[in-house]
Amino acid sequence: MLQAHDDRPWERDALTATVRASPEAMVLCDATGAILVANDAASALVGVPVSAMTGMTITEFGRDTMHDFQRTMVSAVTVNQVEVTVRDCRVLRADGERLHLDLTVGPVSTSDGPLVTVVMRDAGEKQQQTKLFRGLLEAAPDAMVIVDRSGVITLVNAQAEQMFGYERSELVGQQVEVLVPDRYAGMHMAFRQGYVTEPQARPMGLAGDLRARRKDGSELPVEITLSPLETDEGLLVLAAVRDISERRRMQEETDRVKDDFFATVSHELRTPLTSMIGYGELMGDLEELSPQGQRFLSVIMRSAERELRLVDDLLTLVAIEESGLSIRATDIDLEQVVRDAVEAGRPRAEEAQLSLSLETPGYAVAMAGDRDRLGQALDNLLSNAIEFTPAGGRVRVVLRHTASQAQIDVVDTGVGIGEEDPQQLFERLFRAPTAVAQQTPGAGLGLTIALAIVEAHAGSIEVVAGEDAGTTFRMTFPLRSDEA
Repeated sequence: MLQAHDDRPWERDALTATVRASPEAMVLCDATGAILVANDAASALVGVPVSAMTGMTITEFGRDTMHDFQRTMVSAVTVNQVEVTVRDCRVLRADGERLHLDLTVGPVSTSDGPLVTVVMRDAGEKQQQTKLFRGLLEAAPDAMVIVDRSGVITLVNAQAEQMFGYERSELVGQQVEVLVPDRYAGMHMAFRQGYVTEPQARPMGLAGDLRARRKDGSELPVEITLSPLETDEGLLVLAAVRDISERRRMQEETDRVKDDFFATVSHELRTPLTSMIGYGELMGDLEELSPQGQRFLSVIMRSAERELRLVDDLLTLVAIEESGLSIRATDIDLEQVVRDAVEAGRPRAEEAQLSLSLETPGYAVAMAGDRDRLGQALDNLLSNAIEFTPAGGRVRVVLRHTASQAQIDVVDTGVGIGEEDPQQLFERLFRAPTAVAQQTPGAGLGLTIALAIVEAHAGSIEVVAGEDAGTTFRMTFPLRSDEA
């Protein structure tokens, strides 16, 4: 162990100095096991002064039943010139305390003949750490499988036994591919070999496409988290395996409920509302309808249109959550989209006794976007502004642009957002306390949908501070690169 690299014998004085300077507990013994030199670390470990250790034999620190073994070990090391390590050797301190030590005995050639060095390492702490680690492993909620760098299973917990249907003894010593379906075994071996060259914490199977194999051959969907463990014996890999069968079942059930909801809303609500509005428009053209009848019809039409907007918002929200919002981008004139949205909102503004104005450059603003979706986002912002602005107030829509982007501001003189976090306004179903207190109609979906539409166009939406009371929503979109 302390042999010089060129195999020349150590000088006794140099060897003594090396032992005494070692930070590890170390003694130098002759071929019989008698201690010639001890260092301070060894003295502290066994509780005997350095001076008193000289002349003692290493057998005096062990159990009687180990004496013959220790003598034999020292002799074997001396004769065969090999290093021997004894794990968890129980040693008795001078004060009677029993220690668990790992003893490494190595041969040293000196000018005075063959000697041995004994390095003593406290195995008690390591034993406690090992016990703690195994306890944590058993307490883990997931199946835990530990393999070495060659893919051999070295340790599993009870959850792994239960998940895969194996006894612990049946798994330890087997290649980890025993838990992998045959069709994936080759791919898994290649991945495993690549992993040990660059080990790091890594999740697998988050997309739900990873499967494991039980003892009976059946398969189950799993998620796995890999973590490297550096140990004295080399690299180990800890695999935390989670059975996601129940999650998959619940996801399938959720998808079915969504499909049923989508169909119900579409066929049982949207279709009759569309029919009501269509017949209402026809009735509005009848000359026989009295002024009072016209007022009643107007109330019916407003209510039906409001419910139809709510249904459309629900359908849009379901589509966004299921697969994201899809847009059909074409070359459009953003100025015309804004103008059409304002004109569509003017009847509602007049009915609410509000002033609605529009400010635009007065010429086309070219943009790649979805005309209908952008109109829907602007309509949602306008509806909010009209609903939360008292009679006599003002709502302005302002379109500005630069060479690279366009901004649309919807400015009102309404009640404002108060102390609320502006980001909360875009959360699904969120309604500000003022809206609840004033019983303002709405389901808290409009701004969520507007946000999704804007982000689908690579834009942004925010609440900005205005000069007057009220609220200003600003949408910003990138323009075509050739737009001046």
